[in-house]
Amino acid sequence: MSKLTLYLAFYGALLSTLVFLWEILKFYKDRPKIRVETNLRMLIGASGSEQKIGIDTISDGRRPVTIVSSGFKLDTESHEDVATVYDISLPVEIHEGQRHTSFVNPGTLEGHKILYAWVRDATGREYHSKKRPLQPVY
Repeated sequence: MSKLTLYLAFYGALLSTLVFLWEILKFYKDRPKIRVETNLRMLIGASGSEQKIGIDTISDGRRPVTIVSSGFKLDTESHEDVATVYDISLPVEIHEGQRHTSFVNPGTLEGHKILYAWVRDATGREYHSKKRPLQPVY
């Protein structure tokens, strides 16, 4: 009888440890996750075509995220090193698997090098793209 009690205690301890680890994994997967990508786009319409810089905000997490602003961090020595994008569709709530794109005219950033693109959510958290997102690929 004591062996049975020992096996049941071991089984209960193992099972509760696995459930605890599973809950921790669920907690970390159940957070908002945002991926920020930046690239050059050619917008084509009835009136012609325009080249724009697009900041894509993609939700990879399970929770919805409200995006309130986006922009660029510029590679300059001065204090004017942040450019905020004017987007009339912000704030916008994006859910799992959805995306939002903000467009910028490249002429407004002429003479400045983009260090990275950023997106800010309603809680104040900032998400960044990769460094130097518009470098030419050879």
